[in-house]
Amino acid sequence: MVGQHIISILITFIAGFLAGGFLYLTGGSATKDSKAEVPVAEKLSEFTIVGDVYGGCDLAGVCPSFQVLSDGSYRYYRTPSSGAEQVLRQGTLPLDLQKSLKKVVIPVTLAAQAKKIEPALCNSAMDGIDVKYQITLDGVEYVIDSCGTVVDDKGQLWTTLGAVWDYFETSGNN
Repeated sequence: MVGQHIISILITFIAGFLAGGFLYLTGGSATKDSKAEVPVAEKLSEFTIVGDVYGGCDLAGVCPSFQVLSDGSYRYYRTPSSGAEQVLRQGTLPLDLQKSLKKVVIPVTLAAQAKKIEPALCNSAMDGIDVKYQITLDGVEYVIDSCGTVVDDKGQLWTTLGAVWDYFETSGNN
């Protein structure tokens, strides 16, 4: 009996040694070459825009949202119709849109439009939609909301952010 135990332990050791050597030599990690990387905190604190639509679309569960990072990469979530599964689209914004964003997303404009107000009436109160942006720039987070902050809807910031939505709605597979 003792001889059989020694042989079993020896075979197990050899198999483990060979498997470990193989994993060591090949990298052993499926996530090492993964294209979808989770952004590190430093990257997120530089420049991030998160846009969320809310209001009447919440009832149907079809409100879209997006995240854009400093390198122009994005994640766009939308639900094609009520009851359907959410669709994730990833990619990189066109360079002209990236440049436009970097030009208009500046602390002075963000601070001015992030000032809270008590709105008289919101679109979302009447089953319409409102838009909320969480913009992080150099570690400072600004919240701009079409229902609750001083938004200049004719200004360059708002129209450029609208152009990002337009890009998502008109390009690729929606």
